[in-house]
Amino acid sequence: MYYYLPHLREYEDAIFPNVIFGRQRTGVSLVMGIPTVKREKQHYLINTLHSLLYELSEEQKNDCVIIIFIAEVTSLHSFPREIQSGVLEVISPPASYYPDLSNLKKTFGDSEDRVRWRTKQNLDYSFLMLYAQPKGTFYLQLEDDILAKSDYFQSIKDFVAKQSQEWMILEFSQLGFIGKLFKSEDLPLIVDFFLMFYKDKPIDWLIDHLLWVKVCNPEKDAVSMSK
Repeated sequence: MYYYLPHLREYEDAIFPNVIFGRQRTGVSLVMGIPTVKREKQHYLINTLHSLLYELSEEQKNDCVIIIFIAEVTSLHSFPREIQSGVLEVISPPASYYPDLSNLKKTFGDSEDRVRWRTKQNLDYSFLMLYAQPKGTFYLQLEDDILAKSDYFQSIKDFVAKQSQEWMILEFSQLGFIGKLFKSEDLPLIVDFFLMFYKDKPIDWLIDHLLWVKVCNPEKDAVSMSK
């Protein structure tokens, strides 16, 4: 990490989050990470959390953690019981975690603001995934504007149990980086890859490249690799 973010050598605590709410639960089956940003018009996070929590039984709530990566936390006072029980955590990175994002190279026809936004997003995901890594067996990447399907928790566990071959990512959504399930033990490698190229491409492109490197046979065509 220090090789890709050398400024962190000057800020020893910058890789540790400000844990704003939560009991720092560990030893669960599933960790769900939700990065969220302040929106000017609509706020989806509360509905997303209601959706996720409503579909969980009490037993399932004891076997998972939902981590919200957020800067503003005032709206989360709607969930005091979930925060107290440990099923919900809220974290915020120190400002010193981020490098200078003012002179990024513009690529792919994106504006300066767009390049800065996607670069910061790559850093946000990386921070969240590293924080989540030691907490559970699997990590599910979500966003703050999703609605959970009925019995999603058990459906995910059942689908994982049915896998007969080694896997690196399981997809529960085809939208960008949403709904991607990882083994927690793989997260350090994945974050290393993200940080290596965090200035270059969006997060969903980077994960495609990582899959190509780790899984695909370069002697086969793209059609074969997509299967």
